[in-house]
Amino acid sequence: MSAAQQEVAVSVVGVVVVAGGLGTRLGADRPKALVEIAGEPLVVHAVRRAAAAAGVRQIVVVVPASHRAEFAALLPEGVTLVEGGAERTDSVAAGLAALVPEVEVVLVHDAARALAPTALFDAVSAAVAAGSDAVVPGLPVVDTVKQVDEAGQVVATPDRATLRAVQTPQGFSRSALARAHADGHQATDDAALVERLGGRVHVIDGDHLALKITHPADLDAAERLAAPASGGPVLIVLGGLPGVGKTTLARALARRTPLTHLRVDTVETGLRRVGATDVPAAAGYGVAYAMAGDQLDLGQSVIADTVNPLPVTREAWRGVADEHDARVFEIELICSDTAVHERRVTERVPDIPEHIDPTWQQVQDRDYAEWQPDLRLDTASATPEELAATVLAALRHVGRSGRD
Repeated sequence: MSAAQQEVAVSVVGVVVVAGGLGTRLGADRPKALVEIAGEPLVVHAVRRAAAAAGVRQIVVVVPASHRAEFAALLPEGVTLVEGGAERTDSVAAGLAALVPEVEVVLVHDAARALAPTALFDAVSAAVAAGSDAVVPGLPVVDTVKQVDEAGQVVATPDRATLRAVQTPQGFSRSALARAHADGHQATDDAALVERLGGRVHVIDGDHLALKITHPADLDAAERLAAPASGGPVLIVLGGLPGVGKTTLARALARRTPLTHLRVDTVETGLRRVGATDVPAAAGYGVAYAMAGDQLDLGQSVIADTVNPLPVTREAWRGVADEHDARVFEIELICSDTAVHERRVTERVPDIPEHIDPTWQQVQDRDYAEWQPDLRLDTASATPEELAATVLAALRHVGRSGRD
């Protein structure tokens, strides 16, 4: 359990998921929440992440009356379905009314932000439980913003350092949210209703995973982000001789999707910097196993960047996945062109200060056992981006055991 989860363990949390958007701007032929990414509807992703949050007693999903049966067939038993109103505020009010009396903290979430991680739900709940009436996650605004009048003329340029792009889930004490809705006004988000009554709204750090899916380009981005995360965290275990491109692939994947990159070379160099001498390979791997476990417990997928040369190391990585209830996906990288491989080894410039890369002779002499990974990639001619796309496509079909 995370620190945030421990903090809110005494609070009873209810989540209202608003899923009534029609998906017009998305170009969909169904409500937006029923559009799929990574093989599952947005609403399923959203509910799964919400259900894993600390203290959640009840999840209410607000749906359009015209598609209630479709939502009912998709969502797990125990989820409360209610029909929405004409405006978003009306839909949230309907969801709020359906919560059981025991709920103390209410999280209001848009199904369109389907990939908002469980850790974000926990952080919002923790901030409400600490005494805030309303809490919203937000990200700094990176673009310059202009305020314009009806004629399109600029009337002001706000200081972007003071601006935040807010997300959901938004959290409230139940009493504060009930008072805000009783006032009878409409707003684009519930925090604005609390503001209207003079309430103080606290902003915490948001998460880039909580992007709002509105346009087709957003759907493409979400598809890439969801690939390794669908169905829970994945431990991607790389293997292969030095110089075949493991770190390059790991970085290409981490740029495209939220993965924690664990590189054993970095761990071993860090151990030497703090005074360890003659660091055995087992020490670096042992630290990496523990670090991977911490990330998997947070629901964060991990890519382990190691030579992974022997059955004992491969079995240890599988043990990490089993212990932390994660899926495992094993990838071996090879370079079929010996000349290319040698050139990479002999010409590369170390990117970790104080780390000494092996010589070509040491690579050739390396003790490396054959194995049967889930995926074997030849890096001799493919680009890192091409290899990353292959991995992401394969990850969409990874089962709990790591294989189809």
